[in-house]
Amino acid sequence: MRSTTLFATCLVFSFGSMASQVNAQEICRTAGFWGTHAGEEKLGSTNISEEVIRAWLSTVNYTDLTDTEKCEYNYMDGTVTCNFEPPGQAGSPKACRDAKKNEVTLLSPSFPEGMDGIKICGKTISVDQHGSEIPPVVEAICVSPSGDSQLQLGRQLTAAALNCILSGGGNDCTGITPIEEVFASCDSTCTDPLQEDQVNSCIEKLDCFNNGGMWNENDPQAMYCEMDVAESCHDQPLIEIVITDSDDDDDS
Repeated sequence: MRSTTLFATCLVFSFGSMASQVNAQEICRTAGFWGTHAGEEKLGSTNISEEVIRAWLSTVNYTDLTDTEKCEYNYMDGTVTCNFEPPGQAGSPKACRDAKKNEVTLLSPSFPEGMDGIKICGKTISVDQHGSEIPPVVEAICVSPSGDSQLQLGRQLTAAALNCILSGGGNDCTGITPIEEVFASCDSTCTDPLQEDQVNSCIEKLDCFNNGGMWNENDPQAMYCEMDVAESCHDQPLIEIVITDSDDDDDS
């Protein structure tokens, strides 16, 4: 699958033992944000989660080239420009609450898996609801805090994938994003119920990234997740985000 590139400013970001200077601005939001901004229940709300997935699919698979409310597809160069500022009211709080109560989860056979979408824990989270009242991305993210640790990992992976799309790493964080190795390892771990310790470690690392923190395993005097980070990805505005297929750039 082809990766995407986001054009923005430059930021030095560290995650675990990895530290790199990337040619893009890291942008992130919490799992809670993505879960409650995946619908249009309230006046003035935007389904940001779905628009991000559609924007990425437009540049990768060319399956949906239509403009959305906040994203515009450029037929000349194949890029998509999105502007989610201000993000508006949470558009799916009720759906999120309902998802926590029903029996549909990312890892259950009843999950409304689609043909195209972001790949998480062996499932495809699509924008097509397939008759489901609750969007698949909400089912994946809105799980009970005291629930199965694998579902919590799936929640953090889904949020990380959306953040990585905004940051130019595609839905699997490949390429410029500094959590590429962590994401790949944790996504594999998500489908293995025998790695409970690794699952919990993955949850902590991905939650740290999604909250705009910096994971630090090198300094024994520091907390593993440092939240006092200059130019945190959580503070970056969701504005003028340009997503494009990097393969087109390679061919030029």
